[in-house]
Amino acid sequence: MGDQEETQEQMKADMSALKEQMASMTEAMLGMRQLMEKNVDTAAAVSSAAKADPTLLATAHHPPPNA
Repeated sequence: MGDQEETQEQMKADMSALKEQMASMTEAMLGMRQLMEKNVDTAAAVSSAAKADPTLLATAHHPPPNA
């Protein structure tokens, strides 16, 4: 019976570790989602600004030389 109890204890420890890993992965995925949402908002703002003033994108990629 000692082996069976050890196996059960090891399984409990493994399940606990898996739960912690899942929680960590879920937290990372939520962080990535928030970052992607912010990027979408930023892209929309840049797109709107570029439509209003098409020279903005050209200036952003090729700033005028310092005189």
